[in-house]
Amino acid sequence: MVLMSLVLLGFFSIELFSSHHVVTSDRRAKIQNEISYSLEYMAKYVQQGVGDFNNPPITRYPTSGTQTGFRVRVDMNNPPTPNNLTDDTWVVFYLSGNELRTFQGGGSSEALSSRICSNFVNDKMPQFPNAGFYVDITDNGAAVDVGLMGRYYPAQSVSMENPQTAMKTCLVVNSASAQ
Repeated sequence: MVLMSLVLLGFFSIELFSSHHVVTSDRRAKIQNEISYSLEYMAKYVQQGVGDFNNPPITRYPTSGTQTGFRVRVDMNNPPTPNNLTDDTWVVFYLSGNELRTFQGGGSSEALSSRICSNFVNDKMPQFPNAGFYVDITDNGAAVDVGLMGRYYPAQSVSMENPQTAMKTCLVVNSASAQ
């Protein structure tokens, strides 16, 4: 009886341990997917950025007051009008609470991720981040370093049930006139 109890106890301990790690791994994968998608979405528009020395393709958003993100000038005209910057569209990326959001021109905004920790930092992302959205735009506005840190439950502290993931990248405008 004692031997059977020990065998069952060992089996259920392994089962409990395994299921806990499956849940944690699944949550970490969801965070990584959302952050990766957000960075890829940003990269798509930053690569299309247009501008010149006097009108940089990447600027802070909003341009004054509390800085919560950045915006990219994109020529969405068909056919493109590279010499006319006045008809271009701004694509904005900003943090609102725990949501990383985007909108184009005067359109409605959409959420890219709802798992970003709710702090904006206007500087490079450190090796061990402690905030959610890092933005560092180069002086000429032709590149931006972006870092995102998210948690499964962003308002709660890190734990085994609430894993944290961070990713960073440098996004560069492809337009030769912007560089």
